[in-house]
Amino acid sequence: MHILCKMRTSKMKFFTIATVMFIGLYLFLSYTLLEVWFEEEDTRKVSTIKVNVSLDYVVMHIDLKRTPLKLSYLETLLPMLKDNGVNSLLMEYEDMFPYEGKLVNLSGQHCYKKPELKRFLSTAIGSGFEIIPLVQTFGHLEYALKLSEFQHLREMPLYPDSICPSKPESMAFIRHLLEQVMDFHNEIRPLKHIHIGCDEVYHMNECQNCKKSGLEKTDIFLHQVQTLSDVIKSQYPDTTVLIWDDMLRGIKPDKWNYIDQFTNVQPVCWDYGAKLIVSHANLFMYHKKFPHIWIASAFKGADGRTATFPELSSRYNNVFSWMDFISKYRFGGEQEVYNFRGIILTGWSRYSHMDPPCELLPVSIPSLLTSLIVVEKFKSGVSIVIDAYDNKGFEEELGIGRFVSKKRDCVIEIYNFDYSECEFDGKELYDIFKYFSKISLDLQKIFNDNERSLEYVEFYSQFDLINKNTLAKNVKILDKNLEKIGFFENTSASVMSKYYERDFVNEYINYKTFHIKKKLQRLRNIYDMYYNVSVWRRTPINITYFVT
Repeated sequence: MHILCKMRTSKMKFFTIATVMFIGLYLFLSYTLLEVWFEEEDTRKVSTIKVNVSLDYVVMHIDLKRTPLKLSYLETLLPMLKDNGVNSLLMEYEDMFPYEGKLVNLSGQHCYKKPELKRFLSTAIGSGFEIIPLVQTFGHLEYALKLSEFQHLREMPLYPDSICPSKPESMAFIRHLLEQVMDFHNEIRPLKHIHIGCDEVYHMNECQNCKKSGLEKTDIFLHQVQTLSDVIKSQYPDTTVLIWDDMLRGIKPDKWNYIDQFTNVQPVCWDYGAKLIVSHANLFMYHKKFPHIWIASAFKGADGRTATFPELSSRYNNVFSWMDFISKYRFGGEQEVYNFRGIILTGWSRYSHMDPPCELLPVSIPSLLTSLIVVEKFKSGVSIVIDAYDNKGFEEELGIGRFVSKKRDCVIEIYNFDYSECEFDGKELYDIFKYFSKISLDLQKIFNDNERSLEYVEFYSQFDLINKNTLAKNVKILDKNLEKIGFFENTSASVMSKYYERDFVNEYINYKTFHIKKKLQRLRNIYDMYYNVSVWRRTPINITYFVT
């Protein structure tokens, strides 16, 4: 018995010593590993590199398609744009240009008059901006091909977006477009660049004339670009042609070997996603076949057709990704970082001529300024943590915490943006649409609640069991919200008129409120109908209960 006790005591001592040693070893290893990890973290934080980009052109895109933006407002933006690094304006006129002669019907009702447009362009040029007109010449010609006199130029009769390059009248029409726009600008100052679009040509090589040629879509597209380039160069030898690059992306690598070099054309590689997706193979072929490559980000018009405000974090992440991408981009076999020619900050007003309007320019100014700050910081040089290519956390290093307006600082928090601390021309309009966004969210809950209430009302109305007090309460709620919508419409119309012509103001506001008003009125009419039913009938009602 005594021996067993001794053995049990020895085991307990051994177990205790082993446990203490294990815990000690665990703590030692944990401390050592944590110390190493923290040292690596500290090293990673202080291991930074200085990067910068070289961009000759920082371009703001002004999209005017069916959007009569007042030139007086655009003129007030010029000092702010200049102070924040913009040196060029890409003017996409569409129906806002004052066409003449056979093209006069292309101009919208509120198109600019030649004297006022010339005055604005002269002011912009005098302030140091280069003007780059954008004239669509292949796809996105809805504003022309929708008209009866030009319908016969469509590639496909049912679709007004793409012109047929096989018809002789098509090239004559495009020549007139280019001549009127370029002659007008050259009278003010000779054009260095013109953008001819060529993006999203959805219908190509589908008509019988094109199919007879036996050419592939790629050949037809490149031939059209080369033809247009030759036309421009023959009349304006000092003007360089820009095109969007998306129709080039589908060209197979082996096909590029048989494509001649373009001496007067430069592609603009665009991507608007929060996460950049760019084909290195495509860029390499652009590098081989074109003198320069441009890039394009978006400060508005890239967050969905129904967006009221730009998604600031997505816009920031996109332009940051572009700057990060080009700051260290080298083509295979080259030691030097490639200098992209310029960046275009696009601000789409509509996805196409036939689409509804998206974000307004006045409420998108903070998004534009955020993009410009990122570009300017990278141009002047910015320190970046080597091991942390995650856009979050760079706001402080890039100085995105605030931008300076004329009146006072404006705090910009990229991932939780609030305009309440900002002062800019457009703030009042922003506040109004913020108010509308809140109403819309509140109404969605009301609609859901009322849809459920109506199911009960419709059921019990069969037995004359309608609670008029409940109906009256619901009617008051609906009427109150109809009043709020009316207040929004009147107030926003008044403020928007500072920036846009009345027709566009009415279109935009009605587009925003049409669906909501329709739902409110429908519910109101239903409640009015049921309100005339008797109240709480006293006689017993036979209701069949289904039991499973």
